[in-house]
Amino acid sequence: MIKLKNKAKQIIENKKIITSLTIIALMIITITVSFHYIKNQKLPEISDLKKIEFYSIDQKKYFELNNKHTDNYVNLDKVSEHLVNAILSVEDQHFFEHHGFNYRRIIKSIIDNISSMSKKYGASTITQQYARNLYLTHEKSYLRKLKEAYYTIILESNYSKTDILEGYLNTIYFGHGIYGIGDAVKFYYNKEPLELTIAEAAVLAAIPKGPSLYSPINNFEKNNARKEIILKLMLDEKKITLAEYENALNEEIEVIGKQPKNIYQTAPYFQDIIMYELEKHGLIDDPFINGIKVYTTLDLALNEIAEQAVNNLYNPNSTIETGVYALDPLTGYVKTVIGGRNYYYSQYNRALAGQRHPGSTIKPLLYYAALEYGFTPTTTFKSEPTTFYLNNGSEKYSPSNFQNIYAHDDVTMAYALAVSDNIYAIKTHLFLGESTLINIAKRLGITAQMKPVPSLALGSTEIKLSELTNAYAQFANLGKKISPVYITKITDLNDFVLYEHKLENEQILNPDLCFILNHMLTGMFDPNMSYNQSVTGLSIHNHLSHKYAGKSGSTDYDNIMIGFNPELVVGVWTGYDKQVPLVTYEEKGYSKRVWLKIMENYFSNKKPSWYEPPKNVTPILIDPIGGKVNAKNRYAKILYYMKGTEPFYY
Repeated sequence: MIKLKNKAKQIIENKKIITSLTIIALMIITITVSFHYIKNQKLPEISDLKKIEFYSIDQKKYFELNNKHTDNYVNLDKVSEHLVNAILSVEDQHFFEHHGFNYRRIIKSIIDNISSMSKKYGASTITQQYARNLYLTHEKSYLRKLKEAYYTIILESNYSKTDILEGYLNTIYFGHGIYGIGDAVKFYYNKEPLELTIAEAAVLAAIPKGPSLYSPINNFEKNNARKEIILKLMLDEKKITLAEYENALNEEIEVIGKQPKNIYQTAPYFQDIIMYELEKHGLIDDPFINGIKVYTTLDLALNEIAEQAVNNLYNPNSTIETGVYALDPLTGYVKTVIGGRNYYYSQYNRALAGQRHPGSTIKPLLYYAALEYGFTPTTTFKSEPTTFYLNNGSEKYSPSNFQNIYAHDDVTMAYALAVSDNIYAIKTHLFLGESTLINIAKRLGITAQMKPVPSLALGSTEIKLSELTNAYAQFANLGKKISPVYITKITDLNDFVLYEHKLENEQILNPDLCFILNHMLTGMFDPNMSYNQSVTGLSIHNHLSHKYAGKSGSTDYDNIMIGFNPELVVGVWTGYDKQVPLVTYEEKGYSKRVWLKIMENYFSNKKPSWYEPPKNVTPILIDPIGGKVNAKNRYAKILYYMKGTEPFYY
């Protein structure tokens, strides 16, 4: 039995070796054949490669990149010899000796990958890495490696080693949104590349292997360990003396970590999204397209308004953070994204990537589902302290209203929305079934993994601000499916269209019910809807000059405001990155005030539209708190009903 097992094991090993040799042979053949066919093909000059022009929604050019870097291109003679030696030592010791490939390392990495049944071992030379930086993604696959080989041959056939090294240094990613050695040195040390010490050069050379893992800002210990390895390599290769090595080990290095101002001056968080989208489209990978024009959905005027609101309203001495996400509900065009208060200190996009508790901003989704199930704006539940007995009475759940204020009477859905009554929300949620809210959230594009629990109706599941704002946009456009769009068109530099976005037009919600919901969502700004509780938008309603629908939400750690009209949806989140409770009135009011400033300033010189009542709904003058028809009290207002669901007159 043991002999059979050993024999089987030997067969498997032999197959691995045969497979390894086959792949090696194919790669060598491919490289050889490719060399003969493409060695005379001429690429544009390196300095002209990959020009990318960016245009706003009104087709104004607002930014330009060349070779995936900004205008801060650094010639090789302006780069410290220490940095060149550090990079060569750790990335490609034989760079000036080979013709683009290190065959020993290639063969070893292929065998190691096959033996380990993985793709984790690499053997890229600097030329291969440069080819990948210019034309390819960082996907780990043999197909990508073959493409990389193709472009490597082109580069080695057309450019000198110094040209390739110079281009490589100007396209390396150094983390924190930094491409290229010029901006990296400015960011980490506030110096010129020629001024680097040996130790500083080794710190920078340690980063490209894994920019997030080896950033001296994020992971000082890991960077320091790799820095020491690089210094030892430089010593072994006689690039530095023993005395220089020891001095570099002991040198105290001050990392500044301040973004140079010429990086992404306009809408930096939005621009990061655009770069990611371009990688997805793959159009910047073609070496024979000299450059592209990218037509984005960025609204420069709205972006400036949003940035001013964030800069002017938040306390400059506070570390509280924000996220702003705005889009056109008719098209899904994302008009601006602000991922934090200061991109130059934190490139983390809280509007797009951050997942936080939405609080009561989840309730409009629940109430739309309730309308589908036959509820009307004046369907009532009693607002009072309530204990819910769950799982056949084995569990108790006792939610409360804000400041423990209750009507102690039957209240309508319209009133519950305006004052954000939690008891009404939980009763609706349990009445419909806890999966109903999950299903409508999925229909509206929310990807969070929601659990069917009672607290879901109060925002117990963390959700991205971008997804929640996009969900509201589908109420704002009366039920048409949209997904966020950041790029409308991409052309080459001669305006030949390479990509163009096609608008969706699928109706996924009932437009009449959306109209009814949107009308109810104006209630948060109507002081006449205040009864025992105040409407949640009371603090800003006097500053509104236009009609809006909206909903706010608060938890101990998060504050959100999302509001809209038919032309614009804006979501604003406020909170601390480290889950610090929001305590003061100022902290709890930021989101509403930022949202107010954005909407009012954007529409200050224009008259925004509002919704015309559709034919299938009936307006009724009613007491929106208790639901009585033809009420004569000061609370009376018009609410809308689907025909056939109007309340009886009494």
